[in-house]
Amino acid sequence: MSDKDALFALWLERQLNAAEQQQFDQLVAEDKELAERVATARHIRQAADEYRPQFVPSWQPQAIAHQQQLSQPWRGWLPLSFATSMLAIVMVLLQVEIQWHEQGMMISFAGKGREQEITSQVASRLADFEQKQQQQLADYVSELEQSQQQANMQLANYLLSSSRTERREDFAELIKYVNEQRSDDQLYIARQLNEIQQQVYETAMPPGQEPGSVNE
Repeated sequence: MSDKDALFALWLERQLNAAEQQQFDQLVAEDKELAERVATARHIRQAADEYRPQFVPSWQPQAIAHQQQLSQPWRGWLPLSFATSMLAIVMVLLQVEIQWHEQGMMISFAGKGREQEITSQVASRLADFEQKQQQQLADYVSELEQSQQQANMQLANYLLSSSRTERREDFAELIKYVNEQRSDDQLYIARQLNEIQQQVYETAMPPGQEPGSVNE
């Protein structure tokens, strides 16, 4: 056993002298594990010191048995009460209708006695729902048409608000591009004609004659 365990055992027995108590306090301050053990032991010791024995009242088993026998006749009503409650719940869930006549009593369920009324209510609600759906669809179409008209008006205003200068510049650029394209096409056609003319001269020229003599 180490000195720490020995001092802890003496501390539990409350047999430490002044020097050992000082040494033990120093170990508790330096050792975290020992400090936790000391704290737990102090809680247990405090609970043990504060414990007081509780007074147990005297009781008579014969009196308790007599009370249980007196309460037994009431137990016969419990199954009947439970059965009555279950019958009431079933009647509410199934919507049982009881009608008294001169000939006797008639029992009917909601599915048979109120079938026509339920069908009428369902048809009325379906008609209301269809009417609301049609109205919502019509409102949506109207909003869509208004939105499209606004978009068309905005586009027309934009086209009309563009300046004439911009349109003139656009037309000038277009004309310039067409003229440049025509010039390029003319050069290309002239080049092709020169090549064809050269090929014709070379084919029709007698052997040994220079190509330039044809033009003379």
